[in-house]
Amino acid sequence: MSLSRLRVIAKIAITLQGQSKKAIALLLAALLVCPAAQSQQERSVRTSPSDLASENLNRVGASPGQIEEVLRKEPGLLVELKRWVAKEATDQGQIVDDTDLSDQAIFDRLSRDLPFRALATRLLQRYGYLIPKLNPDSELAKEQDLVRKERAHRLAKAEAEEEDATDGRRTERGLERTVL
Repeated sequence: MSLSRLRVIAKIAITLQGQSKKAIALLLAALLVCPAAQSQQERSVRTSPSDLASENLNRVGASPGQIEEVLRKEPGLLVELKRWVAKEATDQGQIVDDTDLSDQAIFDRLSRDLPFRALATRLLQRYGYLIPKLNPDSELAKEQDLVRKERAHRLAKAEAEEEDATDGRRTERGLERTVL
């Protein structure tokens, strides 16, 4: 508790000396509890768990070199990132400068702007880049491989059955025509 609050409480206690002890106790309790409650409320407004998580996730990104490598291979993704830069400028009421949309300006911003790099990482992941891959020697990878093989086997079997059924209908039609 701050020294100034203690002084205020002491002044109020001196002023209320002739009053009942219950009134003084209630007033002191209110003065002690209210600032603590207000302070706690202010803290929860400042950083709710979802805001904290969002803020932390906005700091997670691939290295500038990793992002640049993908953007150079896939120019369509670079264009998508430039579109985001233009939209951001528009949302902030700014006119985007052509130099801000150059490839080099985008790569420079990736090097110095961590939230922008995190956004670029999420964009690339949405299109299937910079996604973690399973260790091929792990149990999970072996299990997924078995599931894929089983699916392929079922699809091949279903296609073969469908083909047999189609061939059977053709044969029946052929016999009908020869009989007529």
